[in-house]
Amino acid sequence: MPERGTPSYILKVLVSGAYILFLAGGLVSAYLFYGSVREIAAYSPVYPGAELPMIGDTAPPPESLPDWSRKDRVNILLLGVDQRAGEDGPWRSDTMIIVTVDPKSMTAGALSIPRDLYVEIPGYGERRINMAHFLGDAYDYPGEGPSLATKTVEYNFGVPIHYYIRINFQGFRETIDYLGGITINVEEEIWDYRYPDGQYGYTTVHIPAGEQVMNGRMALQYARTRHGGSDFDRLRRQQQVIMATRDKALSLNLIPKIPVLARTMSHTVKTNLQPNELITLAQIATQIGAEDIRFAVIDETMTAPVVLDNGADVLFPKRDKIRQVVEEIFSSPQQAE
Repeated sequence: MPERGTPSYILKVLVSGAYILFLAGGLVSAYLFYGSVREIAAYSPVYPGAELPMIGDTAPPPESLPDWSRKDRVNILLLGVDQRAGEDGPWRSDTMIIVTVDPKSMTAGALSIPRDLYVEIPGYGERRINMAHFLGDAYDYPGEGPSLATKTVEYNFGVPIHYYIRINFQGFRETIDYLGGITINVEEEIWDYRYPDGQYGYTTVHIPAGEQVMNGRMALQYARTRHGGSDFDRLRRQQQVIMATRDKALSLNLIPKIPVLARTMSHTVKTNLQPNELITLAQIATQIGAEDIRFAVIDETMTAPVVLDNGADVLFPKRDKIRQVVEEIFSSPQQAE
Protein backbone atom coordinates (compact mmCIF):
# COMPACT_ATOMS: atom_id res chain seq x y z
CA MET A 1 0.00 0.00 0.00
CA PRO A 2 1.33 3.53 -0.76
CA GLU A 3 2.66 5.48 2.21
CA ARG A 4 0.31 7.82 4.09
CA GLY A 5 0.49 11.43 2.93
CA THR A 6 1.77 10.60 -0.55
CA PRO A 7 -0.33 11.72 -3.53
CA SER A 8 -0.88 8.13 -4.65
CA TYR A 9 -2.13 7.10 -1.20
CA ILE A 10 -4.45 10.10 -0.94
CA LEU A 11 -5.87 9.46 -4.40
CA LYS A 12 -6.40 5.78 -3.66
CA VAL A 13 -8.38 6.44 -0.48
CA LEU A 14 -10.35 9.29 -2.03
CA VAL A 15 -11.29 7.10 -4.96
CA SER A 16 -12.27 4.35 -2.54
CA GLY A 17 -14.64 6.78 -0.90
CA ALA A 18 -16.32 7.36 -4.24
CA TYR A 19 -16.64 3.64 -4.91
CA ILE A 20 -18.10 3.04 -1.47
CA LEU A 21 -20.98 5.24 -2.57
CA PHE A 22 -21.96 2.34 -4.77
CA LEU A 23 -22.55 0.02 -1.82
CA ALA A 24 -26.05 1.11 -0.97
CA GLY A 25 -26.43 4.85 -1.53
CA GLY A 26 -28.33 7.40 0.52
CA LEU A 27 -27.70 7.31 4.24
CA VAL A 28 -25.47 4.27 3.87
CA SER A 29 -23.31 5.82 1.21
CA ALA A 30 -23.08 9.12 3.02
CA TYR A 31 -21.77 7.54 6.19
CA LEU A 32 -19.28 5.31 4.42
CA PHE A 33 -18.08 8.05 2.12
CA TYR A 34 -17.43 10.54 4.91
CA GLY A 35 -15.54 7.92 6.86
CA SER A 36 -12.82 7.98 4.22
CA VAL A 37 -12.96 11.71 3.52
CA ARG A 38 -12.37 12.69 7.14
CA GLU A 39 -9.23 10.58 7.34
CA ILE A 40 -7.78 12.12 4.21
CA ALA A 41 -8.54 15.69 5.18
CA ALA A 42 -6.86 15.16 8.55
CA TYR A 43 -3.37 14.71 7.10
CA SER A 44 -3.62 15.56 3.42
CA PRO A 45 -1.04 18.09 2.15
CA VAL A 46 -3.68 19.27 -0.31
CA TYR A 47 -5.23 21.39 2.44
CA PRO A 48 -2.36 22.79 4.54
CA GLY A 49 -3.32 24.43 7.80
CA ALA A 50 -6.68 22.72 8.06
CA GLU A 51 -7.53 22.12 11.70
CA LEU A 52 -9.28 18.78 11.41
CA PRO A 53 -9.21 15.98 13.98
CA MET A 54 -7.96 12.54 13.02
CA ILE A 55 -10.48 9.84 12.44
CA GLY A 56 -11.24 7.44 15.27
CA ASP A 57 -12.08 7.67 18.96
CA THR A 58 -11.24 6.36 22.41
CA ALA A 59 -13.62 3.42 22.24
CA PRO A 60 -12.23 0.06 23.25
CA PRO A 61 -11.70 -2.21 20.23
CA PRO A 62 -14.45 -4.73 19.46
CA GLU A 63 -13.96 -8.11 21.09
CA SER A 64 -13.60 -9.71 17.67
CA LEU A 65 -13.01 -8.08 14.30
CA PRO A 66 -13.83 -9.72 10.98
CA ASP A 67 -10.99 -11.53 9.28
CA TRP A 68 -10.82 -9.71 5.94
CA SER A 69 -8.49 -12.34 4.48
CA ARG A 70 -11.09 -15.05 5.17
CA LYS A 71 -13.93 -12.88 3.84
CA ASP A 72 -15.86 -12.70 7.11
CA ARG A 73 -19.15 -10.80 7.23
CA VAL A 74 -18.78 -7.15 8.26
CA ASN A 75 -21.49 -5.33 10.25
CA ILE A 76 -21.55 -1.54 10.54
CA LEU A 77 -23.89 0.59 12.66
CA LEU A 78 -24.90 3.81 10.91
CA LEU A 79 -26.01 6.65 13.16
CA GLY A 80 -27.66 9.87 11.99
CA VAL A 81 -27.72 12.51 14.72
CA ASP A 82 -29.87 15.62 15.01
CA GLN A 83 -26.94 17.97 15.51
CA ARG A 84 -27.94 21.63 15.32
CA ALA A 85 -25.57 24.49 14.55
CA GLY A 86 -23.67 25.67 17.62
CA GLU A 87 -24.55 22.62 19.72
CA ASP A 88 -21.91 20.49 21.40
CA GLY A 89 -24.24 17.61 22.27
CA PRO A 90 -25.15 15.15 23.57
CA TRP A 91 -27.53 14.13 20.78
CA ARG A 92 -30.11 11.43 20.29
CA SER A 93 -29.76 9.27 17.19
CA ASP A 94 -32.50 10.18 14.72
CA THR A 95 -31.58 7.31 12.40
CA MET A 96 -30.14 3.85 13.14
CA ILE A 97 -29.36 1.38 10.37
CA ILE A 98 -27.31 -1.79 10.62
CA VAL A 99 -25.46 -2.44 7.36
CA THR A 100 -24.00 -5.86 6.67
CA VAL A 101 -21.59 -6.81 3.90
CA ASP A 102 -20.78 -10.44 3.09
CA PRO A 103 -17.63 -10.60 0.93
CA LYS A 104 -18.01 -14.35 0.47
CA SER A 105 -21.43 -14.27 -1.19
CA MET A 106 -21.02 -10.70 -2.51
CA THR A 107 -24.27 -9.57 -0.89
CA ALA A 108 -25.21 -6.73 1.42
CA GLY A 109 -28.15 -5.81 3.60
CA ALA A 110 -29.55 -3.01 5.73
CA LEU A 111 -31.91 -3.19 8.71
CA SER A 112 -33.62 0.04 9.80
CA ILE A 113 -34.44 0.41 13.51
CA PRO A 114 -37.26 2.72 14.70
CA ARG A 115 -36.02 5.33 17.17
CA ASP A 116 -38.91 4.71 19.59
CA LEU A 117 -38.14 1.01 20.02
CA TYR A 118 -38.19 0.35 23.79
CA VAL A 119 -35.18 -1.78 24.70
CA GLU A 120 -32.64 -2.45 27.41
CA ILE A 121 -29.70 -0.05 27.26
CA PRO A 122 -26.88 -1.86 29.10
CA GLY A 123 -26.32 -0.12 32.43
CA TYR A 124 -29.20 2.34 32.01
CA GLY A 125 -32.36 0.23 32.02
CA GLU A 126 -35.22 0.19 29.53
CA ARG A 127 -35.47 3.27 27.33
CA ARG A 128 -36.04 4.30 23.72
CA ILE A 129 -33.17 3.00 21.62
CA ASN A 130 -32.35 6.49 20.35
CA MET A 131 -31.32 7.42 23.91
CA ALA A 132 -28.31 5.09 23.83
CA HIS A 133 -26.17 7.55 21.88
CA PHE A 134 -27.32 10.44 24.10
CA LEU A 135 -26.51 8.62 27.35
CA GLY A 136 -23.12 7.47 26.11
CA ASP A 137 -22.13 11.06 25.36
CA ALA A 138 -23.75 12.53 28.47
CA TYR A 139 -22.18 10.16 30.98
CA ASP A 140 -18.72 9.66 29.43
CA TYR A 141 -19.28 6.03 28.53
CA PRO A 142 -16.02 4.52 27.16
CA GLY A 143 -16.18 5.38 23.47
CA GLU A 144 -19.07 7.76 24.19
CA GLY A 145 -22.37 7.70 22.32
CA PRO A 146 -21.44 5.51 19.36
CA SER A 147 -19.97 2.85 21.63
CA LEU A 148 -23.05 2.62 23.88
CA ALA A 149 -25.32 2.60 20.82
CA THR A 150 -23.26 -0.28 19.44
CA LYS A 151 -23.48 -2.22 22.70
CA THR A 152 -27.23 -1.66 22.83
CA VAL A 153 -27.75 -3.03 19.32
CA GLU A 154 -25.56 -6.06 20.04
CA TYR A 155 -27.37 -6.78 23.31
CA ASN A 156 -30.88 -6.55 21.86
CA PHE A 157 -30.43 -8.03 18.40
CA GLY A 158 -27.65 -10.56 18.90
CA VAL A 159 -25.71 -9.09 15.97
CA PRO A 160 -21.99 -8.35 16.44
CA ILE A 161 -21.21 -4.79 15.39
CA HIS A 162 -17.65 -4.41 14.12
CA TYR A 163 -17.68 -0.72 13.23
CA TYR A 164 -19.82 2.40 13.47
CA ILE A 165 -20.18 5.53 11.35
CA ARG A 166 -21.98 8.63 12.61
CA ILE A 167 -23.04 11.56 10.43
CA ASN A 168 -25.08 14.69 11.04
CA PHE A 169 -27.82 16.12 8.87
CA GLN A 170 -25.53 18.70 7.31
CA GLY A 171 -23.37 15.93 5.92
CA PHE A 172 -26.41 14.17 4.49
CA ARG A 173 -27.62 17.32 2.71
CA GLU A 174 -24.19 18.06 1.30
CA THR A 175 -23.83 14.54 -0.08
CA ILE A 176 -27.05 14.83 -2.07
CA ASP A 177 -26.20 18.32 -3.31
CA TYR A 178 -22.75 17.29 -4.54
CA LEU A 179 -24.36 14.46 -6.45
CA GLY A 180 -26.57 17.03 -8.15
CA GLY A 181 -29.74 15.79 -6.47
CA ILE A 182 -31.61 12.49 -6.62
CA THR A 183 -34.83 11.41 -8.33
CA ILE A 184 -37.58 9.79 -6.25
CA ASN A 185 -41.13 8.78 -7.15
CA VAL A 186 -43.26 10.22 -4.33
CA GLU A 187 -46.26 7.94 -4.04
CA GLU A 188 -48.42 10.34 -2.03
CA GLU A 189 -48.38 14.14 -1.69
CA ILE A 190 -46.80 15.28 1.57
CA TRP A 191 -47.96 18.18 3.70
CA ASP A 192 -46.14 18.35 7.02
CA TYR A 193 -47.11 21.37 9.12
CA ARG A 194 -44.80 20.48 12.02
CA TYR A 195 -41.47 19.67 10.44
CA PRO A 196 -38.54 20.60 12.76
CA ASP A 197 -36.87 23.79 11.53
CA GLY A 198 -33.55 23.18 13.30
CA GLN A 199 -34.16 26.09 15.65
CA TYR A 200 -36.46 24.29 18.11
CA GLY A 201 -39.51 25.36 16.13
CA TYR A 202 -41.53 24.05 13.19
CA THR A 203 -41.99 24.82 9.52
CA THR A 204 -44.32 23.57 6.79
CA VAL A 205 -43.00 21.09 4.23
CA HIS A 206 -44.79 20.35 0.97
CA ILE A 207 -43.58 17.65 -1.42
CA PRO A 208 -45.85 16.96 -4.44
CA ALA A 209 -46.69 13.44 -5.56
CA GLY A 210 -44.97 12.00 -8.60
CA GLU A 211 -41.38 11.95 -9.80
CA GLN A 212 -39.35 14.61 -7.98
CA VAL A 213 -35.74 15.70 -8.38
CA MET A 214 -34.68 16.45 -4.81
CA ASN A 215 -31.78 18.52 -3.58
CA GLY A 216 -30.19 17.77 -0.21
CA ARG A 217 -32.68 19.85 1.74
CA MET A 218 -35.75 18.22 0.19
CA ALA A 219 -34.26 14.72 0.39
CA LEU A 220 -33.65 15.21 4.11
CA GLN A 221 -37.20 16.47 4.59
CA TYR A 222 -38.53 13.48 2.69
CA ALA A 223 -36.44 11.09 4.79
CA ARG A 224 -37.32 12.71 8.14
CA THR A 225 -40.97 13.75 7.90
CA ARG A 226 -43.56 11.70 9.75
CA HIS A 227 -46.32 12.78 7.38
CA GLY A 228 -48.89 10.07 6.86
CA GLY A 229 -48.49 8.37 10.19
CA SER A 230 -45.78 6.36 11.82
CA ASP A 231 -42.05 6.12 12.05
CA PHE A 232 -42.26 3.01 9.86
CA ASP A 233 -43.32 5.11 6.85
CA ARG A 234 -40.33 7.34 7.50
CA LEU A 235 -37.98 4.35 7.55
CA ARG A 236 -39.38 3.11 4.23
CA ARG A 237 -38.83 6.55 2.68
CA GLN A 238 -35.25 6.48 3.93
CA GLN A 239 -34.71 3.26 2.06
CA GLN A 240 -36.11 4.92 -1.08
CA VAL A 241 -33.50 7.64 -0.62
CA ILE A 242 -30.80 4.99 -0.17
CA MET A 243 -31.51 3.37 -3.52
CA ALA A 244 -32.07 6.67 -5.35
CA THR A 245 -28.68 7.92 -4.19
CA ARG A 246 -27.04 4.66 -5.15
CA ASP A 247 -28.50 4.94 -8.65
CA LYS A 248 -27.30 8.54 -9.00
CA ALA A 249 -23.82 7.74 -7.70
CA LEU A 250 -23.46 4.88 -10.18
CA SER A 251 -24.35 7.21 -13.06
CA LEU A 252 -21.69 9.81 -12.25
CA ASN A 253 -17.95 10.21 -12.56
CA LEU A 254 -17.33 11.40 -9.01
CA ILE A 255 -13.56 11.67 -9.09
CA PRO A 256 -13.41 15.35 -10.22
CA LYS A 257 -15.65 16.31 -7.27
CA ILE A 258 -13.66 14.46 -4.61
CA PRO A 259 -11.21 17.29 -3.64
CA VAL A 260 -14.10 19.66 -2.91
CA LEU A 261 -15.92 16.98 -0.97
CA ALA A 262 -12.85 16.23 1.09
CA ARG A 263 -12.31 19.88 1.96
CA THR A 264 -15.84 20.88 2.85
CA MET A 265 -17.39 17.78 4.44
CA SER A 266 -14.72 16.30 6.68
CA HIS A 267 -16.32 17.70 9.85
CA THR A 268 -19.57 15.77 9.51
CA VAL A 269 -18.48 12.26 10.46
CA LYS A 270 -17.08 10.14 13.27
CA THR A 271 -16.04 6.53 12.61
CA ASN A 272 -13.66 3.82 13.77
CA LEU A 273 -13.14 2.38 10.27
CA GLN A 274 -9.57 2.71 9.08
CA PRO A 275 -8.43 3.64 5.53
CA ASN A 276 -7.29 0.13 4.59
CA GLU A 277 -10.66 -1.25 5.70
CA LEU A 278 -12.46 1.40 3.67
CA ILE A 279 -10.45 0.47 0.61
CA THR A 280 -11.35 -3.19 1.07
CA LEU A 281 -15.02 -2.30 1.43
CA ALA A 282 -14.77 -0.17 -1.70
CA GLN A 283 -13.40 -3.08 -3.69
CA ILE A 284 -16.25 -5.27 -2.48
CA ALA A 285 -18.84 -2.58 -3.13
CA THR A 286 -18.06 -2.40 -6.83
CA GLN A 287 -19.03 -6.08 -7.15
CA ILE A 288 -22.40 -5.93 -5.36
CA GLY A 289 -25.41 -5.24 -7.54
CA ALA A 290 -28.73 -3.74 -6.50
CA GLU A 291 -30.37 -7.16 -6.73
CA ASP A 292 -27.93 -8.43 -4.10
CA ILE A 293 -28.79 -5.80 -1.47
CA ARG A 294 -31.55 -6.75 0.97
CA PHE A 295 -33.48 -4.14 2.95
CA ALA A 296 -35.75 -4.58 5.93
CA VAL A 297 -37.51 -2.38 8.47
CA ILE A 298 -38.46 -3.29 12.03
CA ASP A 299 -42.06 -2.25 11.40
CA GLU A 300 -45.57 -2.45 12.83
CA THR A 301 -45.65 -6.23 12.39
CA MET A 302 -42.68 -6.59 14.74
CA THR A 303 -43.64 -4.05 17.41
CA ALA A 304 -46.55 -3.07 19.64
CA PRO A 305 -47.34 0.58 20.48
CA VAL A 306 -47.47 1.22 24.23
CA VAL A 307 -48.06 4.34 26.34
CA LEU A 308 -45.86 4.33 29.45
CA ASP A 309 -46.97 5.58 32.85
CA ASN A 310 -45.22 8.89 32.16
CA GLY A 311 -47.26 9.35 28.98
CA ALA A 312 -44.45 8.51 26.57
CA ASP A 313 -45.36 6.65 23.36
CA VAL A 314 -42.94 3.80 22.71
CA LEU A 315 -42.74 0.59 20.69
CA PHE A 316 -42.38 -2.72 22.48
CA PRO A 317 -40.39 -5.23 20.39
CA LYS A 318 -41.96 -8.53 19.35
CA ARG A 319 -38.69 -10.38 19.72
CA ASP A 320 -39.68 -13.54 17.88
CA LYS A 321 -40.67 -11.51 14.80
CA ILE A 322 -37.52 -9.40 14.98
CA ARG A 323 -35.39 -12.50 15.31
CA GLN A 324 -36.78 -13.79 12.01
CA VAL A 325 -35.89 -10.66 10.05
CA VAL A 326 -32.44 -10.50 11.66
CA GLU A 327 -31.77 -14.04 10.49
CA GLU A 328 -32.90 -13.14 6.97
CA ILE A 329 -30.67 -10.08 6.69
CA PHE A 330 -27.60 -11.36 8.51
CA SER A 331 -27.31 -14.81 7.00
CA SER A 332 -25.82 -15.76 3.64
CA PRO A 333 -28.24 -16.70 0.83
CA GLN A 334 -27.30 -20.36 1.27
CA GLN A 335 -27.94 -20.24 5.02
CA ALA A 336 -31.27 -18.44 4.58
CA GLU A 337 -32.70 -21.13 2.29
